[in-house]
Amino acid sequence: MIIIGHRGCGYKGFNQNTIRCYKKVVEQGSKAFEFDVQITKDNKLVVVHNLDLTKVSNGEGLVSSKTLKEVKSLYAGNIENGKDPIPTLEDVLILVSSYEKKDRPVMHLELKGDNTGYLSGQIIKEYLDKSLLDINDFLISSFNWAELEIIRNVCPNIKIALLDGSIRRKLLAPRIKTSDHVFSNIFAYGEEDYMIPKSTDFNVSKNLIIENVKDENDRKVLFDEVKRALDGAYYTDELINTAIEKNAYSINLWYETATKEFIEKAHNRGLKVFLYTVNKEKDLDRLKDLNPDGIFTDYYLDTKNYLEKNRLQ
Repeated sequence: MIIIGHRGCGYKGFNQNTIRCYKKVVEQGSKAFEFDVQITKDNKLVVVHNLDLTKVSNGEGLVSSKTLKEVKSLYAGNIENGKDPIPTLEDVLILVSSYEKKDRPVMHLELKGDNTGYLSGQIIKEYLDKSLLDINDFLISSFNWAELEIIRNVCPNIKIALLDGSIRRKLLAPRIKTSDHVFSNIFAYGEEDYMIPKSTDFNVSKNLIIENVKDENDRKVLFDEVKRALDGAYYTDELINTAIEKNAYSINLWYETATKEFIEKAHNRGLKVFLYTVNKEKDLDRLKDLNPDGIFTDYYLDTKNYLEKNRLQ
């Protein structure tokens, strides 16, 4: 089972999605790390998770509303953990290409937002064409599967992963009359296109919906959708068929809702399954039963040591 450094790492003194934290997990022995790519106002690619800079930097506003120069003037994360610049995609490629091939970590690159697939593909292709990196140095994932098709048009042999487990805002919003601004009070990443319930306890989510939504029909729609998400109802044969049709390497699922049955079905069809984001010991204990091919974690070394100690890997 591969242990993937989620946004690098989340250790004290480190800011996620920074060159310093990627170096940290590689030094600790990680064979892979994950990061998020977004597009700026002037069509440059930067490594930031949230669409809004407020929670992930000392700036504010949407990444897409800023120029590269404006983003580069900010620090990632919390400056109490260090003054880390926000990297560009090319900064990450330069770092990884500096490692000897035998020591080179696989980059799990998540495309966030429209138009990231084409531009990411163009930059990656340059590194492939110059033999600075290899096609096996990448696994490209996204909740926006259209972007995966676009990057495949530029880099036909690159491996892709379908991300799922989230509630899709564009499908949910037209079904309710209540303003979708309330999503931020109900879901994690509620201001984005792909959201997950703030709590895995349905009753907690139900109470949040009752507090924030007055319309009875809208409440019912939200109750049903949250329950579907928490029950793993998105993980269907259709999802597996879509992954096969797109010649995907893996399906990446929210570990809270992943099921042994779905993972076995995916494995039987030749697909890998990676789970995001597993940090707690009680959740690591479930892995032996679920049998995923890999997990994303904020704490690579702690996770590795725990799994080895308890013979879960």
